[in-house]
Amino acid sequence: MRVLVLTGTRPDIIKSASVVHALEAEGCQTFLVHSGQHEGAVSALYRFLEMQPFAVVRLGPRGTRLAELNARLLDTLDPVMARVRPDVVVVQGDTTTALAGALLGFYQRVPVAHVEAGLRSGGCDEPFPEELNRRLITRIATWHFAPTPLAVACLRREGVALKAITMTGNTVVDAALFGYRRLGPRAPEESYAPRLIVVTAHRRENWGAGIAEIGRGMRRIVERFADVSVLWPLHANPEAAAAVRAAWDGLAPDARARVRLVDPLAYPDMLRALRGAWLLVTDSGGLQEEAVTARVPVLITRRQTERPEVLSCGAGRLVGADARRLEAEVARLYRSPAKWEAMRPARSPFGDGTAGARIAAVLTRAWATGRHAPRPTTTNGQARAAVAS
Repeated sequence: MRVLVLTGTRPDIIKSASVVHALEAEGCQTFLVHSGQHEGAVSALYRFLEMQPFAVVRLGPRGTRLAELNARLLDTLDPVMARVRPDVVVVQGDTTTALAGALLGFYQRVPVAHVEAGLRSGGCDEPFPEELNRRLITRIATWHFAPTPLAVACLRREGVALKAITMTGNTVVDAALFGYRRLGPRAPEESYAPRLIVVTAHRRENWGAGIAEIGRGMRRIVERFADVSVLWPLHANPEAAAAVRAAWDGLAPDARARVRLVDPLAYPDMLRALRGAWLLVTDSGGLQEEAVTARVPVLITRRQTERPEVLSCGAGRLVGADARRLEAEVARLYRSPAKWEAMRPARSPFGDGTAGARIAAVLTRAWATGRHAPRPTTTNGQARAAVAS
C-alpha cells in the first residue's frame, strides 16, 4: 500500500510521527511530504522524531492571507500527489495543509484518512480558520480517526457512519512519550524556579488586543509573586511577538530578571520546559494535550476549546484573553497547593501512546481485504526522482 502523509506545521510533524513509524512497520510504502507551511528548523524536528521526509515543498515568500496560502498549497502539492499516486492520503488535524491535502485527495479520487478527527469547539470562527477546516475535512474523509469518545460523538451527530470511525487516542501522546524516552532523565541544567509558568500565544483571534491582554495579566503575576518566573517562546509572526515585548516595557529590573522572552523552542526543548513547569498558559490546542501528558495544569486563554476533555478531567480552565481573570486563576492556584495538585490527573484522557499503531492497523486491514485495488509498485527512489523532475 502506498500512503502519502502530508505535514505542514510543526504540530503536524509531531502528531504524524507515530503514524509514519507504524505504517512503515506494517510494510507500507510511506511517502512523507512536508508542505513548507512552517519551514523553520523542521529538519531538526524530523531527526529527533526519527523520520525522513520524502519531499519538502517550498512555498516561497508569502503574506498572511489564507487565500494565498490555500492557493499555493493546492497548486504546489497537486503534481506531487499525481506523481506519487498514493492509495491513501493521510492528513492530520486542522491546518491549511490538511484541508488542501483532503481536497486534492477528493480531486484525484484518492481516499483520505483524517487523523485527529471529530474535534469541535462549537463555533466556526474560533479557532479561526481551524474549526471550519476540521468540518470540511470530515465531509471528504473515508476514515475518521477520533482521539476520544467525545470526538466520536461529534462525528456521529454530524452523520458520519460508525463503521467509518475508529477511536484511537491522540498521536500527540505517542510523540510526547517517545520524546521523553529520547530525552531520558531530567538533567541538572533543567532546573527552574519553583514556579515556572510557560506561556504561548499565537491564535489569530488573539492577535493584537488579545495577546496584549495576556501580556498584561502575566506582568501583574510576575510583579505580585516574587518566586514566579516566566518562559515565553515568541511566535514567529512579528506583530504577535511585538505585542508580547511591549507588555514588559518598564518592568522593574528584579522582576524583569524572572522573565525570559525567547525564540520558538525546538520540540525537545519544549518537552523539557513542560516537565519543569509549574503551570502552562496557552491558546494552543496541541499544548493543552501535551500539558496533560506532562501533568502540568493549564490555563487556556481562549473562550472555548475543541479539547473539552482537558476541562472535564480537571487539568485545565478557560480564562480567555482576560488579564484580570488570568491573574485571579494563577493566584488561586498559588494560594492552594491542593487545588494545583487537583489539576494534575494521573491519567490522560487522550490515550495511552498507541494511537499510531491503531491507525496503521485499520488502514492496512482495509488494504488487505481488497477495499482498494493494488497499483503498480514503484520504489521510493523512482518516485522521488519523478517528484524532483
